[in-house]
Amino acid sequence: MNALNEAVVTVHARALHVLTVTNPSPDFSGPGVSALQTIANVVFAIVLSLAVIGGLVAAGFIVVGHISSNGRVQKMGMVGLVSCIAGVAVAGGIAGLINWGQSLRVA
Repeated sequence: MNALNEAVVTVHARALHVLTVTNPSPDFSGPGVSALQTIANVVFAIVLSLAVIGGLVAAGFIVVGHISSNGRVQKMGMVGLVSCIAGVAVAGGIAGLINWGQSLRVA
């Protein structure tokens, strides 16, 4: 019984160690990074606006496909909605991509 209890405690401790997420602290210092950050902010604002509009259109396709019993239109609406969400996720990661690209030290 004692060995089983030890095993459970060990597995629990390891699972907590795996599941803990450290807070990232990006370093945006360097030449030209402020200009890239400004461009990233503008791109994110444009992508977010277009994604909201596209999401509304896709949701409309889902509703129209459901009402008219047209499964193909409904599926295309779902694909459009997932694409809009994925686009916002990628655009949200632009700042991290800039930081990652700066840390590569290619030259």
